[in-house]
Amino acid sequence: MLSSVNRDLPTIACKLCESFWLNPSNILCLLVRTTAHGSWKRVVYDHGLNFAQDSQRPMADSEPTVLLAGIATMAAALYLYTAVRQLLRLEHKDESLPKMILIPGIAALLLHAVVIFDSATSLSSSFGFYKVASIVFWLMGLLSVLGLAIRPLQTLLIAIFPLAALSAMVATLAPDTARPMTDIPRGLLLHISTSVISYALFALATLQGLLVLQQSRLLRQHKTRGLVRHLPPLEATERMMFELIGTGIVILSISIVAGFFYVDDLLAQHLIHKTVLTLIAWWGYIVLVTGQWRHGWRVNTAVMLSASAFTLLTIGFFGSKLVLELVLAG
Repeated sequence: MLSSVNRDLPTIACKLCESFWLNPSNILCLLVRTTAHGSWKRVVYDHGLNFAQDSQRPMADSEPTVLLAGIATMAAALYLYTAVRQLLRLEHKDESLPKMILIPGIAALLLHAVVIFDSATSLSSSFGFYKVASIVFWLMGLLSVLGLAIRPLQTLLIAIFPLAALSAMVATLAPDTARPMTDIPRGLLLHISTSVISYALFALATLQGLLVLQQSRLLRQHKTRGLVRHLPPLEATERMMFELIGTGIVILSISIVAGFFYVDDLLAQHLIHKTVLTLIAWWGYIVLVTGQWRHGWRVNTAVMLSASAFTLLTIGFFGSKLVLELVLAG
């Protein structure tokens, strides 16, 4: 055992220096724990260091830097500014506002991206509850802004951007709620990324559905001022909802196929509820699109089915993370 420690002691010392842990008490504690547990690699990893063969840097600290917190704050401020300006546009018809809204909105998305992808230069990636929520809301904002080139989705920004602002701040300031993952296989990364993208699309479709429902109600009551005045025709807003759902179905299908190939056991105890709920939601969305295409279901029916499928997807997507990482861990 002592020969193993002596052989690897230079590596341990190097890592301690790189991680700013170089003081006598920490080194003594490390060597004592090494002798007791029999594995210095395990002890050093427990202290937040990573001995990956292809990197010379320690695992990223879970505490946010002042710079990163400042970037998140700037992103949140720009998000809120953009949402407020878009809200004011609903009250005061001003055609020059959309261009003024777009610039700070894009800046907020870029700053939020810096916060999200800051961990890309570290040795590990965390997919905890707060960070996944931050990625989802960032994707929702990004897809909405990109969609402005072909569809009038700017009204959704009033709801999306404040949530994105909150998620950026919480994900930056709150501690990680999940263990970091290293060396993620490409197949698993494909499954995770397509899952998050499809969830963001379905979340947008749900918001769009609620907007369609409200627009339909106001039109039936012959109220054509305020919100309705700034919306496209009802048929166009309804079509946008189904376009989002259709795109989400395609990407979720890719995620499901990738999961069957690259996830070790989709029917394991901690995954079976996710698998079942995701498949039910996926089938529900397919039934919704098919029913609308073949039978022309009414707006209320379509929106309710969409919201129900999204609820199942949310329980499967975030439910277990909420319970395991926040409720039970707390």
